[in-house]
Amino acid sequence: MKKTQIWQAFAATTIAVAAGCNTVTIRCPQAGANVRCGDQYGPAPMEVETAWLGSAKQATVSKEGYASKSISVNYESSRVVNVILERKFNITANQDGATVYVNGSARGKTPAKGIAINDSNETVVSVKKQGWLEAKMKITPETPTDIAFEMGQDGSGRRLLNIVPGRDGVTIKTTDIFSDTDVGEDSPNVAQVRRLTAQPQTEFIQNMSLLPDGKSLVTSILEEYEENGKILYRANLWILDSSIAGAPRRAATTGNYFDITANASVDGKTLYFSSTRNGRLSIWSLNMRTMSGLHLLTNANTADYAPAINPDATELLYTAVLPGGMNPSYLWSKPADGNGMPSQLREGYNAVWSPDGKKCLYVKGSMAKNQAKIWVMDANGGNPTQLSTGNGSYNDIDPRWSTDGKRIVFASNRGVVKGRQNYDIWIMDADGGHMTQLTTNSSCDDKPVFAPDNKTVFFRSNRGLVWDIWVMQLNEDK
Repeated sequence: MKKTQIWQAFAATTIAVAAGCNTVTIRCPQAGANVRCGDQYGPAPMEVETAWLGSAKQATVSKEGYASKSISVNYESSRVVNVILERKFNITANQDGATVYVNGSARGKTPAKGIAINDSNETVVSVKKQGWLEAKMKITPETPTDIAFEMGQDGSGRRLLNIVPGRDGVTIKTTDIFSDTDVGEDSPNVAQVRRLTAQPQTEFIQNMSLLPDGKSLVTSILEEYEENGKILYRANLWILDSSIAGAPRRAATTGNYFDITANASVDGKTLYFSSTRNGRLSIWSLNMRTMSGLHLLTNANTADYAPAINPDATELLYTAVLPGGMNPSYLWSKPADGNGMPSQLREGYNAVWSPDGKKCLYVKGSMAKNQAKIWVMDANGGNPTQLSTGNGSYNDIDPRWSTDGKRIVFASNRGVVKGRQNYDIWIMDADGGHMTQLTTNSSCDDKPVFAPDNKTVFFRSNRGLVWDIWVMQLNEDK
């Protein structure tokens, strides 16, 4: 065969192959959708011809009330291509500027028009704004395109945010909780009660400790803030004036960490606290006079928190969450300067030294199962004794000694107010006797701390819809 004939045969074959076509059918499950592909326009389904050596074709599927969607088809495309359109929704709320989330992803601010949402799946739309309760709903094909959310006024006190220690750091657990708008106290055992702080809706008081001078409270404040459409948290330590309403404050620590469970030495020179500064919860110390000199005291593969220093500042007691244990929280002890190996004492958490340094209060039992009770042990961990007697379905937590060591104030949900089991402040003798309920407001009262006069008690409460620090005077006649 001559070369001319060979080239003619090759060209003919090439043209024949190039003439090969594939028919792609573009479908859309939404009835009434139209397809545009080049000069073609009509209702779906539409057949589009693609050539083997031809370029890809762009097709746009559209329908009134839906967000249009463009696709590219070519010879290698599937014979049938399904295009699912997303409906356009107009979303409003009773508060402008609320962030609209679709399955947790931020999509705009209210009022938001034309937000494309797939209504054929398990899609949840929610709106959030600081100071207001989140509102959400599940989207279905029957959901109207105009959605109006009604957000209730938040009041941070309607949410209980717990910082939960874990081996690799902390998690934030949010639980709905009742908060009474009534801030009064009609308990005969309380002579006077007043609010000390005025927290914004985005800040949540955590634990607190009174400094030895009795004039200042150090507290961990959990801050909730928004960044790039996400709700984030951090907790720093603050020092508050314990005598002035409004509690002027100054920062003891700063940064995007979780600084929690602070306690000072008896001389007031050193502050001990737990922090995620090195990745997991560890115990740190800080010079109180200069607010500097951070010193790492524990650095194990555990989550260490709730440090307590004995009166002569020689021994550090703290709680450690062990990895993979059946009973993960244990009390440990080590030299206060951080040197030396720690010693495990016994199961329990949140230990507190007695004023004379001879005994320690601690909590043992599951709070989630309403089995937490207050115990006392010798300084070396011996002679454990349960103080808050009874095996009922309630928690006795947050124990603190009076400065004379004669009484113990604590929080308990053993009482029922307005049909709800809620936490109130209680008091008992150092041996567990004469247990008496102090507060009776139907909100949550916890985290009590005795003042040096042994008649004043600081505590945390969500009465009035906000977590604040309150102060009460005991009615000694009762």
